[in-house]
Amino acid sequence: MRRLPSTTAAALAVAVLASSLAAPTRAEAQAWIREPGSAFASLAYRVIRADRFYAPDGDTLPINDFRQHTLALYGEVGLVDRWLMATLDGELLRRSVLVDQGATTGLGDLRLGLWTGLLEAPFRLSLGLQVGLPTGDPSPEADGDPLSQTTADLLPTGDGEVDVALKLAAGHGFGWRRVQQFVQAELGYVLRTTPRDTPASLPPPTDIRDQLAYRAETGLRIDRPFLERFWWIVRVAGLLVVQDRGADTSSGAPRIAGLGDGVEYLSIGVEVLAELGAGFGLSFGVDGAAYARNVPAAPAWKLGLTWQR
Repeated sequence: MRRLPSTTAAALAVAVLASSLAAPTRAEAQAWIREPGSAFASLAYRVIRADRFYAPDGDTLPINDFRQHTLALYGEVGLVDRWLMATLDGELLRRSVLVDQGATTGLGDLRLGLWTGLLEAPFRLSLGLQVGLPTGDPSPEADGDPLSQTTADLLPTGDGEVDVALKLAAGHGFGWRRVQQFVQAELGYVLRTTPRDTPASLPPPTDIRDQLAYRAETGLRIDRPFLERFWWIVRVAGLLVVQDRGADTSSGAPRIAGLGDGVEYLSIGVEVLAELGAGFGLSFGVDGAAYARNVPAAPAWKLGLTWQR
């Protein structure tokens, strides 16, 4: 394996780790609290191929051929009518590859959430608390020479930290003529903590910075034969650092154990969801960053299978 230049390695580490945060939102609807016993689940395969990344200053720089494959799970189940819904979100498999240099594969981080309904009219309003669990490996071990370990240090499967997010979601559904439509918006504050582990080959992170997470989306369905099976969705989502936004993350720690430190992005995505019957659905989508720091400069493609009852 070839050794990465130090400046490229540091910036790439942040970009690779941040890519999980740039994942497109699945068919989430937390503004609507599910009835007891009602459930929704989504299993999605995502792929990113990038030869450029957004540096800490927002410019794009070249990198060696990077590929990432993830298998993501999202689920929600209603517990108490209007007042309580539980969610599970995370990566069952995360494989990151620097072509001709090395790769890592393993379980990613998981997030558990509880949501409660605040309003049902004139629109839906809910409050959620999500806890990120460090189930992934922030410092995977490589089989081989020290250069293999250097690459593995750049490709962890988890961030090594517990983080807590408080979110507020609002949504409304309506119809006009032969069109059904929904709109939803979400705003959250992500409190990040010191990671439990850092690769020995990399300097430890210092000031871990909190983030604002936001999302807005709308979807519509046309009430016509055959077309009524499809939902067409457009969304905008992003992260914003709320502390010392101008700090340089390319020097010092590459934030290997602090997944997402210094990450900002404004992502625009489209998705189509086809209802197959018996509660099953098939989705296809793509999203990419219109503005970003410390994430790959490439679109993320997703193919998903959904189920609900």
